[in-house]
Amino acid sequence: MRTALFAILIAAGLAACDKPQPASSVAPVPVAAKPLPVQPQAPQPAPVAEEPRPSADELLATRVKSALRDTRKVDGQGVGVTVAGGVVTLYGTAPAAEESRNIAAFVGGVEGVRSVVNKLVIVRGS
Repeated sequence: MRTALFAILIAAGLAACDKPQPASSVAPVPVAAKPLPVQPQAPQPAPVAEEPRPSADELLATRVKSALRDTRKVDGQGVGVTVAGGVVTLYGTAPAAEESRNIAAFVGGVEGVRSVVNKLVIVRGS
């Protein structure tokens, strides 16, 4: 009897598998897609900080200072230089008015100099 009952249950179960399921009033629950594994990226090189480039005025000031230092035409000792917009301002001391004028004329001949403002102070024996 047990065997017969077991056989009936199996037959009923198999018969139920062949029947279409009735439409449910409950909406199907969407299945979330599995996230794809993240591929490790090669490390990015750190951005290289560029050295700040000197401005045109800074380059001109360096050129004028070098010219004063390297020449034998005038005595550029004690002469300071600033540059703004290509205009060179000379400050410091000169031993005589003529030497002050010679220094200003010399600096005016350096490439890139637009004009010269001579603020050199005459100090005898400087």
